[in-house]
Amino acid sequence: MKKYLFPFLFLIGTITQLHSQCNRYQVYESFGTTTLTTQGGTWSVNSMITVTSPTRTGGRSIGFNATGDWIRTPQIASPGIFSFWYRRSTNTTAWSCVIETSPNGTTWTSRGTITSITTTYQQYSINLTSLSLSNVFIRVRDTRTSGAQERYIDDMSWTSTNTAQNTLLPLIGNCSQSISSLTTIIDQGSYAETYGNNLSQTVTFTVTDPTKLLELNISSLSIETDYDYLYVYDGPNTSSPLLATLTGTSSNLSYSTSQSNSAITIRFTTDVSNIGTWSGFEATINEALALPVELRYFDLTTINNSNKLIWSTASESNSSHFIIESSQDGDIWYPICDPIEAAYNSTSNNNYSFLHNSPSPNVNYYYLVQYDIDGNFKKYGPIFADNTKKLKNVIMLINTLGQVVDDSATGLLIEIYEDGTTKKIIK
Repeated sequence: MKKYLFPFLFLIGTITQLHSQCNRYQVYESFGTTTLTTQGGTWSVNSMITVTSPTRTGGRSIGFNATGDWIRTPQIASPGIFSFWYRRSTNTTAWSCVIETSPNGTTWTSRGTITSITTTYQQYSINLTSLSLSNVFIRVRDTRTSGAQERYIDDMSWTSTNTAQNTLLPLIGNCSQSISSLTTIIDQGSYAETYGNNLSQTVTFTVTDPTKLLELNISSLSIETDYDYLYVYDGPNTSSPLLATLTGTSSNLSYSTSQSNSAITIRFTTDVSNIGTWSGFEATINEALALPVELRYFDLTTINNSNKLIWSTASESNSSHFIIESSQDGDIWYPICDPIEAAYNSTSNNNYSFLHNSPSPNVNYYYLVQYDIDGNFKKYGPIFADNTKKLKNVIMLINTLGQVVDDSATGLLIEIYEDGTTKKIIK
C-alpha cells in the first residue's frame, strides 16, 4: 500500500461505499492517523484508540474503548447533512451513543441517540440544516456508564445544502461528471492515507457550455515509477486521443482539450505491490474559454546560461500575440519579453521560441500568455527551470539519423553537451 506524505487531520479518501464518486462534499474524513491529534478536532483523552481493523473506506477507524469517550468536529459554518458509520465489537455488552451540537464547544444539545448497535457497520445521518443550525460543533459521545469493550466510529462526513460552499471532489473512480466554471479538485492519494494496489479507475469530465474547453492542471504527481500510471485523454473515453502518460514524480503539468472536444478523461492504474513511499497526485480541472489557439506543447531547455522557451500551435484563428511571464518564487510574475506576434489565422503547425538570457541562478518559473485580437487571454503553465544546477554547454544538435542540425530544426532531436553527455528533446 502507498503511504501519504502530508500530516492533515481531515483526509479526503477514495469513497466507494459512502457516497457516489461524483457527489459534492464539504468535508470527508476517514480516520487514518496512528495517534489521536487535536488538529482540527478534539477527542477525549481516556483510552480512545485508532485501529486498523475493522475499518470502512480508510486505513483505520476510531475505537471507543472506555466510558465517556467522544469525538468532536471543528466548527462548521454550514453543517448540512452530518453522517458517520458505527458498529460494536463481537462482545454483546450494550452500548449507546448520542449526537450533540454546540454553538461554542461548551454547551451541548442532544440531536439523537443510537441504541441498536450491532457487529455490522451501520450509517447514521442527521440533517442539521433542517434544524436551522449554523456555525456549530458536532460531537459523537459514548454514553456507557461502564464497560471497556471497543466500539467503532468511522467515515465521518458532512455536506452543505448550499452547493456554493462545497468543493467538488469527484475522487478518481468510475464515473462521469459535468462541471461548471467552478474549479474541480481531483485527488488520489495526496490527501489520503493510502492509494490502493490493483486499481483501474476512470473518470470523465464534460463541459456544461459546449463553446468552452477543459483545462487540467496537475499540481503534484508522486506515483510509483514505471508501475503506476496516470493517463490523460482528449475526449469522452479511453479511446480518445492520448494527451499524456504519466508516472513517477512531477509537478505543474497542464493539458487542455482540443477545439473539437468538450470532454477530458483521466485513467489511474496501479500494480499489485509497491516499493517506496508515494503520495499520489492532486489536480484541478477548469472550464475555460475556447480561445483561438490550439496549443501542441509548451516546454523549455537550458542552453549555456540561458533558458529557451519553446511552444507550438496546431491551429490559430484570430490570434494576436504571446507574452512570456517569469517568476522566481511562483507568486510575483512579470513579463520578460515584448509581444511575440502570433500567426493570426493558420491550420498548420506554428513553432515559437524565446531565449531568456541571464535568468536568476535559482529556480525560474514561466507562464506562456496567449492573447486573441479581442483582448481575451489564456495562460499555459507554469513550467520551471532549476538554474541552481551547474549549466552545461550544448556543443552539437543532431537528429535521429545522426545528422548535425541547427537550432531551427524540429521533431525528436539529441543535444550533445561539452562533457559528452546527451539529452533527447522534442521541438
